[in-house]
Amino acid sequence: MSYRKKVKRNSPNAQVQFSNWTAQLASMCATNSLVAILGRGSSKTTEFLVNRLIDMAFDMPGAPVCWVSDTYSNLTKNVLPSVLEGLQRKGWVEGVHFVVGKIPPSFTEAEKEDLPRDIREHFWKPFNPIVSYKHTIVFFTGFNITFGSLDRPASLAGRSYVHVFGDEVKYFPERKIANLLKAVRGYKVKYGNSVYYRGRTFTTDMPNTAHIGEHDWILRMGAKMNPEAIALVAQVSFALNEALQEYLVAEESGNREEAVKKRRTYERWYERWQLVRLRKEAHLLYFIASSYINVDILTLEWFEDAINDDLGDVKTAVLSIRAMIESGDRFYSNLGEQHFYDDGTDEVWANTFGLRDEEDCRILKYHQRDMPIDGGMDFGNMMSLTLAQPDGKKYRCLKFMYTLTPDWIPDLAKQFLAYYKPHRKKVLNLYYDRAGNNLQKARQDYASQVKKAIEQDENGVKTGWTVVLMSQNQGNIGKNEEYNFMNVLLGGHNKMLPQVLIDRYHCKPLKCSLELAPAKKDYSGKMVKDKRSENLNVKRLVYESTNPSDSFKYLMMRKNWRKLAFVTTSQSAGDVSTKG
Repeated sequence: MSYRKKVKRNSPNAQVQFSNWTAQLASMCATNSLVAILGRGSSKTTEFLVNRLIDMAFDMPGAPVCWVSDTYSNLTKNVLPSVLEGLQRKGWVEGVHFVVGKIPPSFTEAEKEDLPRDIREHFWKPFNPIVSYKHTIVFFTGFNITFGSLDRPASLAGRSYVHVFGDEVKYFPERKIANLLKAVRGYKVKYGNSVYYRGRTFTTDMPNTAHIGEHDWILRMGAKMNPEAIALVAQVSFALNEALQEYLVAEESGNREEAVKKRRTYERWYERWQLVRLRKEAHLLYFIASSYINVDILTLEWFEDAINDDLGDVKTAVLSIRAMIESGDRFYSNLGEQHFYDDGTDEVWANTFGLRDEEDCRILKYHQRDMPIDGGMDFGNMMSLTLAQPDGKKYRCLKFMYTLTPDWIPDLAKQFLAYYKPHRKKVLNLYYDRAGNNLQKARQDYASQVKKAIEQDENGVKTGWTVVLMSQNQGNIGKNEEYNFMNVLLGGHNKMLPQVLIDRYHCKPLKCSLELAPAKKDYSGKMVKDKRSENLNVKRLVYESTNPSDSFKYLMMRKNWRKLAFVTTSQSAGDVSTKG
């Protein structure tokens, strides 16, 4: 409201846009901090977060803020496109109102004449020094965002910010986000009078602490909100909005005297609005809302499909109700925090790649470029590929790749070749479902197609890679055998098996799949994996289905490890073999 332009309703430049009622409430109250737990499809980034970004760009020109995500990959692949989409919806144009990952352009005096006055007066004047623009968005008011992630802690270290943004904060360990919040400091003389100074804007869907890696500290923040103070802010916000509408109507009517009167009324309410928002007890707006707040956009059919799927995530992901799966109901019941590591990103290469650069295997701290790579692959409408290497007694799952239909084997091969282009020992030991050998004699089997697609590019030119098909003549892996094997492997008591370690960030879909995979009893009473989630809409398969876990199964359940799984011995595992 501090920056609203006077646009006549019939003006050709006027736009009418939809925003769900909860996003409108958050924008109208515009409190110091916003914490919103919202169901899937609630427009968290494009509405809630972008609305506050735009307001801050005017309220704190030149100010530095930070935007944190769980992984840098998620930041560049999901968060940044949503931010840009939200800005575009609001009429903000890249190259005119903001630039991404580069030094802002300069304009000639003639070009400035064609720009709005506020852009001419404030263009590109960040108050804080910016050493590198690779990880930033800079707005025409000088307001700037530094993007960083928890898998690259150095990306946000050593600087001061006046506000912090975070989406999907259920994946943020409390300790890590607490350290980051210490950087929300400084510039008090310049920005201390802004209501947003030293605030935070956090959104997420409902966390489920039964899932390894999900954290519920965000739920405790609800106790910090003062309902009475927020109710007062809301009342004043509605009164201010009504006064603004009356002023615009009066101005449009051409009645000068009435317009002046209504403007004064609006200005009085604006002053009250600023005062009530600045009160300390009114700093936090906290709420939990289901996906139904966005029913006008999602449609009732979307909710019917979600409920009819009946795959156990509707309560948490859609209705925002706390629901838990007990560890005993998980297929990988021995999976725990000890199986994940979070220091797998090489900080030197993390600083080399920018927001719009394509990363490659050099970003992986523990990746050994002079050793062969092991790969576990699952075929289907989601092609899953888990890539790993032995590391002494440890066995590290370093990277997870996937494609979704209609993309197919050539697309996954192209992704693999691009990511591992700097790799020197170009050998891939591929483990896969024995069904991948079907039609092998006719060279139409999936495994042979993968081998060919990686060893030769689309023009038939050799790439230098050799794919060794490790699952030829392999017997069937029983569903109950997988359950028993994984309990032994992840239990860590059989010293002849490797210690499994999975990169928390570079293998995020695999991590989610292993954590969420439910167990059920088959007709004979044996425990097997419940794979109903593989019938979900294809876009939901990545983080909600058991597909990625199957690539892990084929990678780990190689012949020699299956034989060793139930051998009782005190023998040390030594270096992990890739044979068999």
